[in-house]
Amino acid sequence: MLAGLSAEVAFITWNMLLVACLATPRDANCSIVSGKCPNTGYLLVQLNTKARTAAAESCCTRCGGMPFCSLDSGNCYGSKRKDYYESCPVTVSCCAQCDGLPFCSPVSKHCYASKRKDYYTNCSSEVQSGPQPALPVDPEALLNSVDSWMLARMRWTPDRQQLTGLLKTYDGFDRHDAYDNALAAIYLTMRGKLREAKAILDFFIREMYVGTPQGVALETDSLPSNRSQFALLIASYGDMDTAVDVGNNAWVGIAFARYAAASGSGCYALVAHDILAAIHQGRGCSDSLGGFMQRLRGHPQNTRSTEHNIDMKSLARMLHDEALQASAESFIGGMHHEYSEGDRAKYLIGTDNGEPCNARRTHWPGGFITDTTFWNVLADGDVNAPNGEGPRRMAKAVGSALQEVDETDVFEGHAYRGVRFTSLGSGIQWENTASAALAMAHLVETYPETLDTNPGLRELVQQRLDEYRSSIKAMLSKYGFMYASVHEGGSDTGIGWTYFVKPHLAATAWAGMMLVHQAGPDVSVNESGNPYAPPPQPVPTKTDVLLEAQQCIDISDR
Repeated sequence: MLAGLSAEVAFITWNMLLVACLATPRDANCSIVSGKCPNTGYLLVQLNTKARTAAAESCCTRCGGMPFCSLDSGNCYGSKRKDYYESCPVTVSCCAQCDGLPFCSPVSKHCYASKRKDYYTNCSSEVQSGPQPALPVDPEALLNSVDSWMLARMRWTPDRQQLTGLLKTYDGFDRHDAYDNALAAIYLTMRGKLREAKAILDFFIREMYVGTPQGVALETDSLPSNRSQFALLIASYGDMDTAVDVGNNAWVGIAFARYAAASGSGCYALVAHDILAAIHQGRGCSDSLGGFMQRLRGHPQNTRSTEHNIDMKSLARMLHDEALQASAESFIGGMHHEYSEGDRAKYLIGTDNGEPCNARRTHWPGGFITDTTFWNVLADGDVNAPNGEGPRRMAKAVGSALQEVDETDVFEGHAYRGVRFTSLGSGIQWENTASAALAMAHLVETYPETLDTNPGLRELVQQRLDEYRSSIKAMLSKYGFMYASVHEGGSDTGIGWTYFVKPHLAATAWAGMMLVHQAGPDVSVNESGNPYAPPPQPVPTKTDVLLEAQQCIDISDR
């Protein structure tokens, strides 16, 4: 009935239907957005379906340059804060008609002398319709630029004979995060730069096996090395964060495992086995839910974090510990949650704090958590769900993530596309964006049949994968590194902290690993670029490493 109406008339009709829906007293559940008005009758649902397409065209027409609009209000938005916002094509800047005026509105196309509203386009740095890098985008050239950026941040002893210490997390801060440096060691190992990776790992050894640790000391009788002292690492050195997290230490264990596999060093594998055993000793849960609690020091302590259990699943798999791998997988699967009447899926953040190993799942903070979906896929975290449903569940969560956390940012003349840290936050977070690209490439390669379980999922995944990967390559091409954020004021996670507009070690390492894994659709997937995957060479087992001298650990005595 509405197919022949103009877009403007359709939009008016849409809002008339909304009023009619809200005024229907016998159907409190009627929603013009969802199209589900069970007591109103078939006609309104049909009108809703036909009106939506025409109304969306009208809404997006008025939102020229803004990526989202609301069919209810007709307002335009820079990010998709609500499920029912319509996606609009991002158009070329309105600056061409401004004759030297510094700002213009992408909505009205009017030009202004000052930036009166946040969404005005800055014509002094003309926005392109997408990333348009001026520098080479050859994958190996980009990887070389990542190598150079990272190696320039490594420190040497005064005699310039040995590398020492950790890399800074951000430029301009005396902060050296254990997680970021574990990622750097993994990336350097992938690139065959074993001497540089070893320098980072040797710092960790000195911190873990020292007599007066900064981290949390544990009983050593159950550790494979049987050393006299051992401590799990604190979160950050320099500008110190003394929390002791399971996830950070699991990533350090992954770095040791991958280095041991690449170098053939059983001693570095032994350190990885010690880390796994120590976490199990200090934070393991033996109930039916399984998994590991979040922290040995800091708050919250007794929550079980989905993200940290994804890290633990990967470490246990690399070290051939099937029992601990199954425990972590059990927990991850237990966090699967479907919502929107079963149309969408996600993985919850974890359990409540409180008594150790309590099994109360939490829906805090109420939004969509990005890494519990993409890191889960990358680690095959829920692959062994009952009835073979794991791959389908993970794919459905990916489709939901791409609806919930997709974001567009403009920075120094380029429009970039990526993901927010959560649906409650603002601004692209580049560490998560690079890992999301890795995860989608892994999904397409490993579970291709799942992409046809939901209409349009295959096309959506491929489109976003291409866009995110192109944005990352554009940023590397232009700067030689990744920013943590390019959002004005930084990227707010929505759960308590912000990522800065500064060069970022973790984001750069993830971007490098993304390029190693698959740099483009015409390149085969190289699973050795997936940090969660077992490395190409096997990691020495506990039996093997106990036969080898512990010379790498002995550096802690020097």
